[in-house]
Amino acid sequence: MLVVEKIEFMAIEIVNWLEIPYVNLKRAKHFYETLFDCQLVDMAVGEEMYPCFPNKNDEGFSGALVQYDFTKPGKNGPLVYLNAYGQMDVMISKIEVLGGKIIQEKKEIAPGFGYFMVFEDSEGNQLALQE
Repeated sequence: MLVVEKIEFMAIEIVNWLEIPYVNLKRAKHFYETLFDCQLVDMAVGEEMYPCFPNKNDEGFSGALVQYDFTKPGKNGPLVYLNAYGQMDVMISKIEVLGGKIIQEKKEIAPGFGYFMVFEDSEGNQLALQE
């Protein structure tokens, strides 16, 4: 008989801050504001302005749309799973209308673990939705 000691771990949110590169700011803002039914908030950092994703309960921000010399939209970086907040089917229906593309149709992760899908946003970034 194998006995495994229960180890308690501190709960963490692994995504602390998210930066999604864009080519066309107006198009990218429209894509994410419409997809998530939210309003991005412009935040000044020094002389730069960042359109930021608000956290729940207006407690700061969780990420921003960015344009840097060292990063660009694409499919070859890490795959980030965004919370679909129980609205995955509604969000999937918006993706292509907003200029995105479905890469992987909605699929069950495993029984009891929810669903995911992979998409390309209006700027060419590959991301996933999960619920």
